[in-house]
Amino acid sequence: MSAATVNGDHVVIEALRLSYERWGQTVNALDGVSLSVPRGQWLILVGHNGSGKTSLLRVLSGRAVPDSGLANINGQAAGGMKASELAQTVFLIHQDPLLGTAPDLTVFENLAVADPKVASVSKRSLHAKYGEMLRPLGLADRMKQPAQTLSGGERQLLALLIARLRPASLILLDEPLAALDPSKTERCLAEIADLRKAGKTIVQVTHDPELASKLGDRTVVMRAGKIVHDATLQTRTSETLRSHWF
Repeated sequence: MSAATVNGDHVVIEALRLSYERWGQTVNALDGVSLSVPRGQWLILVGHNGSGKTSLLRVLSGRAVPDSGLANINGQAAGGMKASELAQTVFLIHQDPLLGTAPDLTVFENLAVADPKVASVSKRSLHAKYGEMLRPLGLADRMKQPAQTLSGGERQLLALLIARLRPASLILLDEPLAALDPSKTERCLAEIADLRKAGKTIVQVTHDPELASKLGDRTVVMRAGKIVHDATLQTRTSETLRSHWF
């Protein structure tokens, strides 16, 4: 029986190590990381570039196989899942808004491809459903436009709507706000909060200490491939995070 089954956590990471070669030297991207994430928690990861945040997301998304240790999602090893299983379990939203949507498909088609209920309802019903989702974002009248005609912020919002439709219960966010203006950042944060309300487990990377002290339920600081600080909503402050971060 796996650790995830025993304690009910959605994600269980134990003694995780990941290394790679760069310029003739071995880089320890993850150096014995252990972490558990309860189902439905919104976890924020912070740290310098190269601290291991994105490497951890890569392992959880099945894009990197660790050298040793455990990375389980719902009691299954992330690296051992088939691509179809991963697609049903994990959804990754990239820092680059251009990577989260299909550019040649319309806004409607992007949502329909992601929607597991698309075959059971009429196109008219889907238009009504997606219109309700898109209206707060100002995109309800642009369903027939290709996604590539949207701004970067609008495409990131569309990617978050796709995450809401997908059956994946674990949402990985790799700096999703980095390229956005303040108005789109605020709207994206509201969409991420809605994902949490829908019962999704969220692991989000950010470089903003102010956001890291206010967002979600918990903040973990990483440095040199290790976890150096783990703070709950009640115990974290931007000053405390900075002291461990820098």
